[in-house]
Amino acid sequence: MRFGTFYFFQAPPGHRHDDIIRRELEQIEWSEELGFDEIWLTEHHFIDYGLSVDPAALAAAAASRTRRIRIGLAAAILPFHHPLRLAEQMALVDIISNGRLDVGVGRGNRPAEFRGYRVPQEESRERFDEAVEIMQRAWTEDRFSYDGRFFQVPEVSVIPKPTQRPHPPLYQVCVTKDGIENTALRGWPMLNSVLFGPVGQLVANRDTYVEALEKSGRSPEEVAGLLSRWGVSRQIYVAETDATALAEAKDAELWYQDSFRRFVLPGRIQDAHPSLQPGFRAMEEGLARITWESLVAETLAFGSPDTVARHIAEMRDLGVGQVMCWMNFGGLSQERVRRSMELFAREVMPRFR
Repeated sequence: MRFGTFYFFQAPPGHRHDDIIRRELEQIEWSEELGFDEIWLTEHHFIDYGLSVDPAALAAAAASRTRRIRIGLAAAILPFHHPLRLAEQMALVDIISNGRLDVGVGRGNRPAEFRGYRVPQEESRERFDEAVEIMQRAWTEDRFSYDGRFFQVPEVSVIPKPTQRPHPPLYQVCVTKDGIENTALRGWPMLNSVLFGPVGQLVANRDTYVEALEKSGRSPEEVAGLLSRWGVSRQIYVAETDATALAEAKDAELWYQDSFRRFVLPGRIQDAHPSLQPGFRAMEEGLARITWESLVAETLAFGSPDTVARHIAEMRDLGVGQVMCWMNFGGLSQERVRRSMELFAREVMPRFR
């Protein structure tokens, strides 16, 4: 298995934004020092759920502070970017990092972000598909033009080209069944998250993905290779004992859960596009059932090294190839994050190497 650390730059009350950003950039350096395989960055806007507003800038900062570790995006939200500009930025980061970049892409799911960028959320799929095609052509063709519904590109030569050829590896964040199937048809690894509910929910994602790969004609070796790159993010906190871990992380986790609700739900579901309202109502009902006790029992990998290792073993047995360890959430102190990372690197990771 491979292990990475995941960064959202969350901003609970009482934390200065510049301090948050500097602390998490320091944690990125620790990730390389402690032997993690990669770091993962995301993209969010207009909320304290995450200050990760510019994945390209953060990836360039990570590249300048590290030498070995891979740098992944989970993900750049394509409907919020002009694909030519993003392709240029990703090529530049790939060069700066000496070919260490993995580009995860997503459609986005937060109503306020679409409203802020004046992009209708119901158009996200078509915008995503157009942006992917333009980016791949920008990376691989000397000159090209494109005439789509949302993007029109006159004949242009996009430079520089990325270090990795034909382009940096692409991943897709998958939330829905059709998203998983689309990712499999493209031959990309998928990225999932365990944010609430049992880890066993990943079984349906895996089976949908494998079935779609097999239907598209992928060989068993190709299927195995893609599953080895299947990345799943999960909140992880390690302390000397289970009781210590739960006591130290509880307040941060409860703030996170509140911020997540504010992140994924519109202020008034009835104001959302009619095609989106059923999904929002289902999400609202599911989130209302979450309790601290259910999170501890089903979702969170919090505890002693032995307990956390059992959680990781369950993910390994499901076929997860890459664990994206979200170790700083809800305003945890720098001291506690460092200790948790050290315990995970020293006492958990070696069991799965």
